[in-house]
Amino acid sequence: MENLRFTLSRFARDDSGAVTVDWIMLAAATVLLGTPVVALVSGALDTNAASLSADLDAISQDEDTGSTSWEAGQWEMNNPGIYDSYVTWMSGFTDENLLAHMNNQEQFSEAPVGSGHPVDTYHDEYWIARDEAISRGLVDPNA
Repeated sequence: MENLRFTLSRFARDDSGAVTVDWIMLAAATVLLGTPVVALVSGALDTNAASLSADLDAISQDEDTGSTSWEAGQWEMNNPGIYDSYVTWMSGFTDENLLAHMNNQEQFSEAPVGSGHPVDTYHDEYWIARDEAISRGLVDPNA
């Protein structure tokens, strides 16, 4: 009986298991607080991923059809109104003049937009002349 009393007394004073309870409580709190955060963030990620996917599909479809609407957006961003004024100007060109102008500007077609005049102007003129030539059937849009 004395042995049982000693064992119970020692058990009551022993606090080594209290750390385990603390860790269990911390883990449970982390899971309980983390679950709503994950749910909140995953919804926003799904929305952004869907939007990005749609944008990339649109760009891919433009490239497949030979359209340069994506480049046109860059022209307008850097030079508001330039697209319409160039289209009007080049629509008055004869077929020969249009092709000659497009070929003269081709060396600048891959120049980075936003690098300053005259490179931006030549870059824009090439792509706008190409669009006009495609609309007239003078140039293969997939070339």
